[in-house]
Order: sequence, then structure tokens, then C-alpha cells
Amino acid sequence: MPDIAIIGLSPLGIALGRAIRSGVQGISIAGFDPDSGTGRRALETGAIDDAPRSAAAALAGAKLVVLSSPLASASDALRIIGEFAPSGCVVTDTCPLKAPLLRWAEERLPDGMHFVGGRPVPRTFSGGAEASFDGTDYAIIPSANASGDAVEAVTGLARAVGASPFFLDAAEHDSFVIATEYLPRIASGAAVDAVSASPVWRDVRRLQGDAFTQALRTAAELDPEELAVVLEYAPETFTSWLDRLAGAMDGLREAAFAKPDYAEAAKRLTELIEARVDRLREAPPAHAPVMERQSFSSLLLGDWLGRRANRQR
Repeated sequence: MPDIAIIGLSPLGIALGRAIRSGVQGISIAGFDPDSGTGRRALETGAIDDAPRSAAAALAGAKLVVLSSPLASASDALRIIGEFAPSGCVVTDTCPLKAPLLRWAEERLPDGMHFVGGRPVPRTFSGGAEASFDGTDYAIIPSANASGDAVEAVTGLARAVGASPFFLDAAEHDSFVIATEYLPRIASGAAVDAVSASPVWRDVRRLQGDAFTQALRTAAELDPEELAVVLEYAPETFTSWLDRLAGAMDGLREAAFAKPDYAEAAKRLTELIEARVDRLREAPPAHAPVMERQSFSSLLLGDWLGRRANRQR
């Protein structure tokens, strides 16, 4: 039986599995994905030790469950976890929004299972299994009924893969993710729409360069089903960030035509953009000391399980 089960083998889930297996000894990982080909690829990349044909088999005996399915299918996945995972196990996730996950976990998981939301943020992540978590951030969003031991297990997981855990509430987390993950795709989609809806689009597209192609790719990453969940659970937050985007565009437009000297206006516009880019280059907060990776194995297999067993006697 596995120590860890990864349900829904997304690229992020596969990368996390690889990081655990490469950094921690004595941990076995099973993974399940509805697409059997994805399970085979996860095995081939070394992210998991076993790819059972059913979620029930992957969950049997697992002490820690990582939900890494698409957001739109996470509710159903939590129902399956609640049905087949062992009582007392810890459940975490890698999904982009936490408000819906916390609600679904409360509805789908039985008493005795502890949900602690998680969001690894590998800055080098490009959709493949080669992402590194060393020196990156890992958001932790515990549910209201998660035990201290469960929170400790997930923060231990974060440190074990080389990341620095930090705590957020669900509303904060979701607002930040909307700003950094969804807003850029919306902005790219708006740019593509503005240009492609032009009556001269047939001629414009003949001069399409790398910048427009990149905007098109970014816009195409927006999943309609995922966006529907965002709009259902965080409509005010989403609208607020859209308003900020519109305000920023208005500010750039005003700067472009604020001076009769067009060279000076262009300089001012460039300065505004560069000032905002410079903010992105600011050093991130210092990371906490990284936990020795082997200690996560001890936490998962030793002290934490021992404390849990004592409580169940």
C-alpha cells in the first residue's frame, strides 16, 4: 500500500511526485488519472511507483492524498477520495482556487479526514515534469477542522521538496491567483479579440509576429470550465481585478496622448511600463530555512502516525 496517493496526474502533480521521490527516501507513491496513458507517462518519468487502474486501489492505505485534478473535476475527485481513502488520512491539493476546494472538502470528506489546501509555485514550471521546487514558495490554506498534525504534515511536504511554506486564507489566495494566473490570460485574450475582430484582420494576420503569437498561446490557456468556477466562487474579486486592468489601460492611453510632443509622450509611456516591470524584479521575501528532506519521511511514517494511532486507541 502506498504512503502517498496522487489523484489526477496533472503536470504539476507529476512534478511534485518526482520532487518527493528524488528528495525523500522510504516513501512509496501511487498515482491515478482517468487517462491511463497519463498514468503510464507518470511511471516512466519516475513520479510514482505504481499506477493502479482505479482510484480506489491508489487510495488504499494512503496516509497522505494529493488531489491534482483539473479544478472543474475536483469536486467529483473529492467525493471519490472521501469514499475510498482511509479514515484519518490527510488530503491536500494543487488546484488553483481554494474557496471552492474548502467547501467541497467539507461536503465530500467524512469526519476524520483532514483537508489542508496547498499550492506549490515552482517559478521554473513550464508545464512539464522537470519543474524544480527548490527555493520556491508553497501556499498552505488549512480547512477550519484540519488538525495541527495534518497542517504539520503538509508544511513538511512543502519543505521536503525544497519549498518555503507560507499561510494564506482562501480569499487572499484566490485573489492573488486570479491576478497572476487568470488576468494575464484575459488580457491576452482581449488583445487577440481586439485585433482579430478588426475588419482588416485578413491583412493584419499576414504580418503576425512572435508577440501576437505569444498572446494567442497565453489566451488559449484559459479553460472555460475553470473560468466558470472562478466566476461562481469569486465574481467580485474577478471583477475588481478586471477594473484594475481597465484602469491601467486607461492610464497608459492618457499618457500616450498627454503631451503634444509625441516623442516625449512615447518616452513617458515607456517609462510607465518600465517602472511597472521593475517592480517585478524586486527580490521576493526571504525563505525560511529548508527542513531536512528526510525528516518528512519521519514525520509521515513515524511521529505523526504514532500520535494519530494513540488518539485512535
